[in-house]
Amino acid sequence: DPKQSRGINCRFGMTGNIAENHFDSSRNMVALLGGERRYMLASPSQCLNLELYPLSHPSGRHSAVDWSNPDLKNYPNFKNAMGNEIVLQAGDVLYLPTF
Repeated sequence: DPKQSRGINCRFGMTGNIAENHFDSSRNMVALLGGERRYMLASPSQCLNLELYPLSHPSGRHSAVDWSNPDLKNYPNFKNAMGNEIVLQAGDVLYLPTF
């Protein structure tokens, strides 16, 4: 609920910083100040394929799959996952609305 979003959260990432696949419950804006940053974005319709932990799990909102080495035996839906690769460069801004 956008009415529950208060203030601004600002996060800074250093070279080599990796954020595991997850979804956020509020809108996000990413501004890249330098270098490049790669994002893999998927539609909410892909949630089942992304093998997300249940919200009650300590890692709720995150994918159970190691995207660097997917275990398709334990996570067979992941082979059907579809998304878009986005590469931001210095000066780019990416807006991610809530769903």
